[in-house]
Amino acid sequence: MKIALAAIMFMLLFPIRVSAQFWDKVEIFTLYGPTFTKTEVIGGSNVTVYGAGGYSSTVGLGYLLARKSAVGIWLEMAIPGAMPRNQTASIPGKISLGSAMFTSGLRVVVPVQSRISLFVAAGGGTGGFTNADLTSDNPPRLKTKDVAHGVFDFGGGVDIHIRRFFNLRVDVRDYVTGRDLGGVPCRNQFMPEVGIAFHR
Repeated sequence: MKIALAAIMFMLLFPIRVSAQFWDKVEIFTLYGPTFTKTEVIGGSNVTVYGAGGYSSTVGLGYLLARKSAVGIWLEMAIPGAMPRNQTASIPGKISLGSAMFTSGLRVVVPVQSRISLFVAAGGGTGGFTNADLTSDNPPRLKTKDVAHGVFDFGGGVDIHIRRFFNLRVDVRDYVTGRDLGGVPCRNQFMPEVGIAFHR
C-alpha cells in the first residue's frame, strides 16, 4: 500500500516525461523495523499511559542531486509510520499511540568500500499522531485524539550493495515533534529499520 502511495506521490510531483539518465538517479526504498513508545502522562491529568513496542515501516523515493568524487547528495521523500501495540494505562482501557508522517530531506552518502557506503540524513515534514485523551465521564475513560503536527528527523545508516539493482539498507532515524503535541511535551519516535533500496 505504501509503495503504491509513494509511486502516486512521485508521479504527481514529476508529471513529465523524462530521460533514461533521470531514472538512473532515482531509487525506491522500503524499510521495516521495531518501534517503541515511551510512558507518558496525559496532559492536565494524573493518568499515565505506559509505553509499548510495535513495528514501523517506511517507503520513499530518492533522487541523486549531485555527486562529487565518490560522495553523493540525495533528495529524499518518505512516508514513515509507527504502529505500536495497544498500550495500557493507570486507569482501565487500552490505546495505541501510532503515527503516519510525510517527510523530505537530504541524505549524504560516502562509500567506504566497493560494496559498503555510510550515510547521514536529516529532514522534516508533517504527520498525523494518535494521542491518548480522556472522556468527560466520571470516572473518565481512555480515548484517542488525532493530532496533526510538524516533525523533523535525523539519523544515519549503511548501504550494502548486494546486486546492481538493489542495496540492503540499515537506517536509524529519530523523528521528533515540537512542543505541545496534544498536551504531551513532544514525541520522540526512534525507528531503527532494515530494508531494500531499488535502483537502476
